[in-house]
Amino acid sequence: MLTLEIKNLNKTYKNGKVKALCDFSITLTPGVYGLLGPNGAGESTLMNMIT
Repeated sequence: MLTLEIKNLNKTYKNGKVKALCDFSITLTPGVYGLLGPNGAGESTLMNMIT
């Protein structure tokens, strides 16, 4: 089975002062997933980093 495993992913902006993602970890297996959150929560940043 194929999996995508992401461990402790971090992303900061403006010299490390603004955190977009902090220690994000997930294991994805084949299927359909939804990525939900309020504006500015880091959904687009996460997708850009994965792709």
